[in-house]
Amino acid sequence: MQKPIITPDEFVDEINRRLPEHDCYSPGLQMFLVPRNGVANDAIGIDWEPRNASNGVIAISEVHNQVAGEFTVSKHLGRRH
Repeated sequence: MQKPIITPDEFVDEINRRLPEHDCYSPGLQMFLVPRNGVANDAIGIDWEPRNASNGVIAISEVHNQVAGEFTVSKHLGRRH
C-alpha cells in the first residue's frame, strides 16, 4: 500500500503532535524546519528546541522515524511558483 504524501510542514506538524506521547519528551520540546533565506518551502533541514532537553534527541529521532515510515514527504507540494 502506498504511503500518503505530505508537505514538509505537515511532516513537522505530525512529529510535534506525537512528541508529547514519547517517554523521553520534555515540556517545550519541538521540531522545526530550518529555512533557507527565510523561506520555509526551501528548508534545508530540521532542528529542535530546547537544545538542552534531556533525551530530546532520542524522542525526536524515534518519532521522526515513525512518521517517516507512515508518510512520504514531498517538498514540492504546496509550493508557490
